[in-house]
Amino acid sequence: MTWKSFLVIKVLFIVFSNAQYEGDTCTNNGVQGTCKILRNCQSAVIDMRKGIPPQICSYVGMDAVVCCAESFNRVTSPRPYPLTTVRTRKKTTPVIPTYDYVINNRFFSNDGTCKPIDPTLTSPKTGQKAWDKCIEYQEKLVYPCKKTNSLSADTTGVHQARVTSCNHDVDKLIIGGMNASSAEFPHMALLGYKQSEDILWSCGGSIISERYILTAGHCTYSVGVGRVKYALVGILSRLEITEGSQRYDLEMPIRHPDYKPPSKYNDIALLKTTTEIILSDTVVPACLHVDRNADDTRALASGWGFTKYRGSTSDVLQKVILEKFSESECLRLYPGNRYLRHGFDPTTQICYGDCDESKDTCQGDSGGPLQLKNQKIKCMYTIVGVTSFGSGCGLIGRAGVYTKVTAYLPWIESIVWPK
Repeated sequence: MTWKSFLVIKVLFIVFSNAQYEGDTCTNNGVQGTCKILRNCQSAVIDMRKGIPPQICSYVGMDAVVCCAESFNRVTSPRPYPLTTVRTRKKTTPVIPTYDYVINNRFFSNDGTCKPIDPTLTSPKTGQKAWDKCIEYQEKLVYPCKKTNSLSADTTGVHQARVTSCNHDVDKLIIGGMNASSAEFPHMALLGYKQSEDILWSCGGSIISERYILTAGHCTYSVGVGRVKYALVGILSRLEITEGSQRYDLEMPIRHPDYKPPSKYNDIALLKTTTEIILSDTVVPACLHVDRNADDTRALASGWGFTKYRGSTSDVLQKVILEKFSESECLRLYPGNRYLRHGFDPTTQICYGDCDESKDTCQGDSGGPLQLKNQKIKCMYTIVGVTSFGSGCGLIGRAGVYTKVTAYLPWIESIVWPK
């Protein structure tokens, strides 16, 4: 056994011989607490932002389990969001933990600098703005470099290390759907409309950059409540505001120039926030659909819409997996009418639903994303469609219509990332 191997074993023994595990009772500076995964302990995350390292209980893979004192002295029941209070966020730098611990050197080089992201997790840039920005957000937010205290013999001390902040677990299957989990869809935005003294939270949208949210054209204005004015991001439930949730004022909406309501064609818009969105591992822009060869036979929709036709909206974000209908099926389901003068348009629209089960998007999901798990840029979602309209919802054999993102890429890029 070499001295380096002995040192590694000795260091790991020191760390784990007195290890406590998730759910165990612990003491932090004389205060009783519970061992929790770091990202689930709000007080530890806040301390880390101040440069105060947490008390480590143990590790689960690469995740630190820390002594969380808040478990015993904080009320954790959800509280309603104060709808009449508008908060202005002036801070423009990403809010991410600045200190972490790792016990091996997979993610940094011997000189203490970050290694590149594993090539099996990402792809090279191509020069197309939307694609390249997707890779940049992945590198910055999903596999970021952080100041890290290494416990490995070869790299003892503080280094810049690449860590993983992936929160996605989208393997299962909001009608016929299920509740999403916290930070599972970090690009989701809930849109607000001023209604007398209150705010009506209705449509959805997708963060695609530090300043822009992608939504449907018909979500930019609502009769009786006016134009969309606010965006709430970093939330899972309508009823709960958390440390990671943020609300932003919106500038005048930018509808596609060919969107002419009540027509359903070109139903797409961009919303610009008055200040930069604070990005973090729980607020991550989604990618735009660039790879036309990607398998889109099944896609995932998410939103806070109705959970059944003419039912009530969901307080918790919902998700559902949908099947792509063929062009001929979509043309049959949506022939010409007063809102679709030429019927379904396969060049700018796609339709998804389910032939066997009651699964669909519904009222209130409008503007939200139809997305794929990006197989070439891991742990990033790719938006293939924007929820537009349907006939009823959750009807077996029926499909909802989504605005096809690839048809509008040049327009989106010209506004969001102008040259």
